[in-house]
Amino acid sequence: MLDGIDGSGKSTILQAWKDDISAQGNGIFDLKNYWQTTGRYPELSEMKAYDFIFSCEPTYTGVGSVIRNELVRRPDYPPQAVAEAFSLDRLILYTKVIVPLLKEGRYVIQDRGVSSSLAYQSLQSAELTFNKIADLPGNRLALEHRPDFLVLCDLPAEEALARLEGRTGKKDGAIFEKLGFLKKLQAQYQTPEFQSLFTDKGTKIKLLPTNVKVDTMKEQAVILLRRILSN
Repeated sequence: MLDGIDGSGKSTILQAWKDDISAQGNGIFDLKNYWQTTGRYPELSEMKAYDFIFSCEPTYTGVGSVIRNELVRRPDYPPQAVAEAFSLDRLILYTKVIVPLLKEGRYVIQDRGVSSSLAYQSLQSAELTFNKIADLPGNRLALEHRPDFLVLCDLPAEEALARLEGRTGKKDGAIFEKLGFLKKLQAQYQTPEFQSLFTDKGTKIKLLPTNVKVDTMKEQAVILLRRILSN
């Protein structure tokens, strides 16, 4: 699972991973592209020929589409409702796709996940504690099938915001893309309380510095992925 604050380089890293996996002769099933093209979930039989499946959250269909197009674009939705929407989107994703794929021994590489909910939503309301977020059904299922590795992009909030403001082709309009929030979020990912939610369950956390030149970031990301896959 790859995670980090907005603008920290996740999209660039994921593309570098896809390019490297493909270059080694492996087929990739990209759920994001599938959702955007078809508007629905694939059948497991459609992914049968692929060892590597790339996923992302929120999804681009059903609840995930509502989250992307409405809930994260407006500040006036109750944080509890937003948290429950993310949990429901995750519950469907894990039930229909992630858990069955893991049982078949596939490699599932995730762009965000339950780690994002725990980091982001715990900063939205004092009532949304780690325990309360983790106990929502979709989050509970995801933590039961916790990632083997959680790769966290490490980038100062100021640099992340500068990258976000410099984007031309990718404008999310998310309510989270504010410097004050990004600073709190970056600190949240680093806290022992956050990281122990995963390490206590057996997840290994890797920090990937992304405050470097793009080519260097890609190279370091590919080296890290190869090490992960060799374990």
